[in-house]
Amino acid sequence: MIEPEGTYLVWLDFRELGLHKKEREDLIVNQAGLWLDQASMLGPEGEGFKRINIACARKVLWQALKQLKNAIS
Repeated sequence: MIEPEGTYLVWLDFRELGLHKKEREDLIVNQAGLWLDQASMLGPEGEGFKRINIACARKVLWQALKQLKNAIS
């Protein structure tokens, strides 16, 4: 995770998983059941990152992170 600088959008670093873009999408959408923003839409520096909106109820955020963790494990 990249620590935010005063925003509610947190960048998650998926590069160490060694997945291609379609594999990341499958992991996040089909396995974790989430929809995260492509950080690459902000430029080539965002390749391998996803953005998650943390401006939600803590319970919702914890559930999403749990789903992501389970999909990666």
